[in-house]
Amino acid sequence: MLQRRGYRTLSDYEVIDLDTRTCIRNTTVAPFRYICSIDLNGPCCTGTLIGPRTVLTAGHCITPPSCAVVPGVTRVIPGRNGRSVRPFNETRAAGSQLAPGFVAGTATDYGVIILRDPIGTGTGWWTFNRFRWAGDTLDVGVNQTGTFPVADRTVHVSGYPCDLPSERTDPCFEPTGNLQGSRQYYAVNAAVRVTAGGILEYLNDTFGCMSGSPVWIERTGQNARTLIAVHISGNDNTFTDIANRGVFITGGVLDFVRAHSFFPLGSTLPARPTLRRGARGPVTRELQYRLNVWLLTTPGVGLAPLVPDGAFGPLTEAAVRAFQRGMALAIDGVVGPQTWSRLLSPF
Repeated sequence: MLQRRGYRTLSDYEVIDLDTRTCIRNTTVAPFRYICSIDLNGPCCTGTLIGPRTVLTAGHCITPPSCAVVPGVTRVIPGRNGRSVRPFNETRAAGSQLAPGFVAGTATDYGVIILRDPIGTGTGWWTFNRFRWAGDTLDVGVNQTGTFPVADRTVHVSGYPCDLPSERTDPCFEPTGNLQGSRQYYAVNAAVRVTAGGILEYLNDTFGCMSGSPVWIERTGQNARTLIAVHISGNDNTFTDIANRGVFITGGVLDFVRAHSFFPLGSTLPARPTLRRGARGPVTRELQYRLNVWLLTTPGVGLAPLVPDGAFGPLTEAAVRAFQRGMALAIDGVVGPQTWSRLLSPF
């Protein structure tokens, strides 16, 4: 454990009383290898892989001023372990997708960074349905219940804080260089509440640049590690007690995560209805999100990303046809089982 810092508030962090964050010295093990440093002219945020090309993070990590996604410039480094230690290499952002109605510091403060390269194939990722990657001791998955019993529930947070390492007593400290923001730190503590506004509050210590960190629970009796929130900020003074805050994964957040998650090869793909021009609704919006991942990582197609409005119009049909052509499928503009299979699987 580190020094006693006391309560401080500075936008996206709180260290509450004694700082209990510990440095992860081996970031090649799960789940720390799924967690990414986001770097724009230096470390600025954290995210977690939910597909080979998709990183879930805080929305304010995608937009200035705290950080930003600049296509071809912003670096994403899974399992980063120092300024130059990249056990899984690194890639650049191809683009991003913000939550509908994004407002920083609220339950809409989330988004996805779309990666130029499928770097998650070398690390694994936080899958939507339960799945166990080789070398992991637990299944990973996303909370799909929409509820969270906070009483006596331990939660876990890990990310890349911009204040550590700073002390010689820290096992990750190196006197020869500035490693702040490039080493991963982990905190375990208790959940406090889920607010009416869709925010999970918890006592885990965090700091600047940890925005976008995954918040999860571990159920060893069920051999499961479950993603439940995305860290976004420190205390907002709504309640008299002090807590850190994350966007709880439920409702529209769950739909957004589902639409950007990919299913490992060999796993059972979920059923999706056949869609064609004129279709409307959340499944059509998922289709548009998935097509956007492909469009942003296949710029030679020459089509702009779609507006994910849930309406299957001529632009969505053109993107479907382009995708079918690129994947050597029958080109009919109809999203049936074979097209869904390619959209749900890594590409």
